[in-house]
Amino acid sequence: MKNLIIFLLTISVIAGCSTEGDIKIINRTNHYLYFTIEGSDYILEGSENTNPNITIDVDTGKRFLFFGEGETQVDMFMEGETFMMQEADSYGNPTGYYYTETTLTVKSNETLKIYCDPTHAGVKLINNSLVDVVEFCYYTDDNDSLVLIIDYLVVPGDSAWSRLKASTALDSIIYSFIIEYETGDIDSSYVDIDNLVVDEQFPIELP
Repeated sequence: MKNLIIFLLTISVIAGCSTEGDIKIINRTNHYLYFTIEGSDYILEGSENTNPNITIDVDTGKRFLFFGEGETQVDMFMEGETFMMQEADSYGNPTGYYYTETTLTVKSNETLKIYCDPTHAGVKLINNSLVDVVEFCYYTDDNDSLVLIIDYLVVPGDSAWSRLKASTALDSIIYSFIIEYETGDIDSSYVDIDNLVVDEQFPIELP
């Protein structure tokens, strides 16, 4: 009888065993990557001088004895300063459709690897001045309509970034940027910026 009780207790422990899987994010762009998994926010540095990656443990539920694979669905938001997730066809070819949210299937005792390769060029504004930036826009050589980059104040010491369509051998794009301060002053000196290729970010450091 005593042996039977011990056996039943062992079965109970095994039946209630939790399992985990991993999500490994590998940033292969030269700039920051931002993502949210299970309500937690992460920032992963660029790979210009390092090989940045992070592994996140995910509870995939419980397994009964040795049966059931144990898996769960995890919502993820992800974008980067020169990166967006991109849809691909059945052959793995990019379709040109970009998105920032997806659902991952994580299996127990397995690592789901996500390689983030650059998809865009970009611009980054660093406000080293003593006043707020209230508007940051750009226009291109083939479209003089202003495109608003930010809809919030960039206070002194803060920064703002935006992805941009990258230039290619067949489609060269020339950007011009306009900055407006809270004082009403406008800086339009950053003009005719051309040949921003994939993963190249144009820095604007305000004095």
